[in-house]
Amino acid sequence: MATERFYTVQEVFDILATNKVTSNIESVRRWLRQGELVGIAPKSRKEGWQIPHTELMKFLDQRTPNTTNVALDEEAVRAAMWFEITRKNIWEGYIPITKSLLKEAALHRQYSTHLREEVWERCVNNSMAYKQPRVNYLLDAFSFEGQRLKFDLSFASKEEQAIYVIFEYVKKN
Repeated sequence: MATERFYTVQEVFDILATNKVTSNIESVRRWLRQGELVGIAPKSRKEGWQIPHTELMKFLDQRTPNTTNVALDEEAVRAAMWFEITRKNIWEGYIPITKSLLKEAALHRQYSTHLREEVWERCVNNSMAYKQPRVNYLLDAFSFEGQRLKFDLSFASKEEQAIYVIFEYVKKN
């Protein structure tokens, strides 16, 4: 039968500091005295607190976000920040969409004329207030029909990086 591991106050502090729960060893002692962190009280000053592994894990679970249940996906966080900034109408710039650019892209990828015309129409609708169709961009993504679409970085120019993504988006939708 395996015996449970016990930690000292210093060991618990090191673990909690690593997990960004506290930066002060006195907090650990206070939690032990108040019963928030369950441990075996010392019989003498020399002995010190003994904290069971299971109790330490329970305490850590209470004090740290549960990353197994909450998806802290970096891309999801970036997307949320991106939408927050763009709601305030803050953009890095815009990419003008021209019929000739669409025609070149359609020829390159052998897209149908029907698809090219649909992309043009949707680009015009996406650019409501502007005479020239455009897509606004910020960092690694641009806005199209209220969606955040990431640039296809396999192309050299920003125009191509956006236009091929728009074609694929329109094909899927």
